[in-house]
Amino acid sequence: VGTSSTEVIDPLKLPLVQVWNKPAAGQTFVSQNILKEVVSTTTQGTTTIEVRKTVRASSTALLFVDKVTGYIYAYPLETGIIYQISNTIIPGVHDAYFLNNGTQVVIRYIDREKNTVSALVAKVPNVTKETEALPLEEISYLSSTVTSIATNARKDRVSYVVGTDNGSSIYTLSPKGPTLITSSPFKEWDLSYGGETLFVTTKPSAYVEGVTARVPGFNLVTVNKTGLASNPNNGGDLLNSMWTSSGLATFITTKNGDFILPIKTLASKCGWGEKDFLVCAVPRILPRGQEGLPDDWFQGRASFNDDIFVVDKNTGSQFPLYVFNDKEGIFDITNITLLKTNDILSFTKKQDETLWLI
Repeated sequence: VGTSSTEVIDPLKLPLVQVWNKPAAGQTFVSQNILKEVVSTTTQGTTTIEVRKTVRASSTALLFVDKVTGYIYAYPLETGIIYQISNTIIPGVHDAYFLNNGTQVVIRYIDREKNTVSALVAKVPNVTKETEALPLEEISYLSSTVTSIATNARKDRVSYVVGTDNGSSIYTLSPKGPTLITSSPFKEWDLSYGGETLFVTTKPSAYVEGVTARVPGFNLVTVNKTGLASNPNNGGDLLNSMWTSSGLATFITTKNGDFILPIKTLASKCGWGEKDFLVCAVPRILPRGQEGLPDDWFQGRASFNDDIFVVDKNTGSQFPLYVFNDKEGIFDITNITLLKTNDILSFTKKQDETLWLI
């Protein structure tokens, strides 16, 4: 029996991995079907025979969109060798959302001719690392006034807000097309899904009181909080942040009421995992004085030096997960996404929008 060997490098041997060194958006973990070689041995008398066979297996990859070109890429966790999936140019990507295990994508991009943020929906081509990138398929366009987008926990439904002359309307997209869910006289809503429940939150500002409500009934969950931002889990509990007279506060809203967490961070700097596994990027030092959050952070006047903590949703206890050293530099973190096994997370470094894994 002739044998050959191939050196296999573990891309995750270090805890901190840079996936993409350019601006990226929409990172999502997906399951892929692959062909994998399995090696086994069998003994017949005094002879040991090596048996190799190819079997079907599943692998996990991180899909993301390059914000400059609009190309979709995949980062397989087993190899760390990135390959390109799509070659349709979409310059100036604002954000992206993958659906149905990465087979469909919604992309918001800057339409420079109309000076607006437009949105498209497309089928992602079936490409492997051995094949060339292909164009996006079945492209359709949403209204150019889409102001917020959210996907449900199963990633098989997407909802979006459209500005109107009388306020805003919220639609859910299905294979049959858009379905109107509800309308509101208020325009500036941020959408988010908690499992299969859709929430709306007023766009956060430290100088305006905000609310979070369930739709379509607009049943209020959290009210009269300045700078309010909400991040729901699959059970409908809300991780919130707000700006108070004493600075930033982070709290959780459940059916039993609110309780303050010992950490102080923005809701958008946290991510939910399975079984209420909560991970937050927590600033080492928060701005003092007249600065208002999250306004100054969104507008780039305030930047954070974060470390990453695990937070127990039920007790509020915090545990350090990763502390960045001087050589790694300063990380201002957002867009945390967790793998279902709770052992790998991806995030965006806000300073340059590069994509990372821990």
